[in-house]
Amino acid sequence: MLILSKERGVDPILSQCFICLKDKNEIILAGAAGSRIRENAGAHPDARSLCFNKEPCDECKKFMEQGIILISVKAGSDHENPYRTGGWCVVTEEFAKRVLLNYDVNNRVAFVEDEAWDKIGLPRNDKEENSRA
Repeated sequence: MLILSKERGVDPILSQCFICLKDKNEIILAGAAGSRIRENAGAHPDARSLCFNKEPCDECKKFMEQGIILISVKAGSDHENPYRTGGWCVVTEEFAKRVLLNYDVNNRVAFVEDEAWDKIGLPRNDKEENSRA
């Protein structure tokens, strides 16, 4: 038997990709816990999507096969979920080794603070443009 919350029902929430923040093809049936989940995540009570894990979406997985995803972030951001500032690109492993000192290329995603991003000369653009350095 499946018992639904009288107030929230199944309360579906779309899972969001940790890397690109786009909706993934996953639905979380949060039920009565939906409000608490949103509150703990610091989201609006009616948010329709949240990041539940750090598993990349299919699109980001493809980019990670091509190279290293770099994402610009605000200086001093929380390392677990840094504040993204809009820069997003895919670079070759060679570029990452040359420019990001002591970077482990097995990590296919790197958050780069804005000041370093600008000094390197990386583009500030939409992910869809996918600049490659």
